Amino acid sequence: MLRAHIRTAVLSAGLALISTLGACSAEQPPRPSALMAARPDPRPAADGVLSQVIGKISERGSVRTSVRGSLGMVGELTAEGVVRYQGSLADLAFDGRTRAAKNQPPQHLQLSIVDGVGYLKTPLVPPEPNKSWLRIAPDGMDFGSRLLSPTLDQLHAAIDPRATFTGVEPATRIQASAPDTVDGKPTTRYELRIITAQAADVATDPQQRIRFRQVANSGEPELGYQLWLDESGLPTRFAASQEVAQAGQVSLTSTYRDWGAPVEIRVPPIEQVGVFQEATPRAQQPPR
Repeated sequence: MLRAHIRTAVLSAGLALISTLGACSAEQPPRPSALMAARPDPRPAADGVLSQVIGKISERGSVRTSVRGSLGMVGELTAEGVVRYQGSLADLAFDGRTRAAKNQPPQHLQLSIVDGVGYLKTPLVPPEPNKSWLRIAPDGMDFGSRLLSPTLDQLHAAIDPRATFTGVEPATRIQASAPDTVDGKPTTRYELRIITAQAADVATDPQQRIRFRQVANSGEPELGYQLWLDESGLPTRFAASQEVAQAGQVSLTSTYRDWGAPVEIRVPPIEQVGVFQEATPRAQQPPR
């Protein structure tokens, strides 16, 4: 019975987070007609701005960040973390809390992603007995990896502008831009829109192409983001928000500081790492 409750919690959290970060399957208004889609888009292209931003992020190599937001039915999220960029990859580590409701106690959550492999520690999703960390591998065959690996990929993109826009810069438009401030410092706020059908055609990563094609086919013509850049062209804040049928209003906002500061991201000790296996029904007993 306990295993069944745990499996239900994992499924709920996994589905909500997947929905949170762009894999929404809810019905949307029909896409514009082919005639309308063929009209030139009057909005400025964002590829010039984004190429410079991505280059500056790669040059600095690391950053500290605060993440705040709502995961719908999963609850409010508050976390502090670091991101380290190495080549085309980015490792990250977060330590924070989630709260499903105001009258419920917060639950501690730790998450690391190193070389594409996730390590999650939370009482809501315990791994095998005597282990405290859940290993989530992209190619893992265990239940936890198969369920939550896509979620981590999308979570990664939601808090990392480089992961979000790399490969789809030509499919991104500037909806609007305006002066703003973040933590008292002058910035420029950009309202950005990724055109999903175009992104599916130009994305350099096969998994990226598949994801954007699925979103476009579901009737979602664009994905919206907000990006604040300081006077040097580095991100100071990044936000995504969406109304999701399965989870309600979901939003995540990351605020960045200390670009280029040394950061340390460790993999948990191997003896503390386990996997989450789907509970198998007990074999039916033969009649007596």
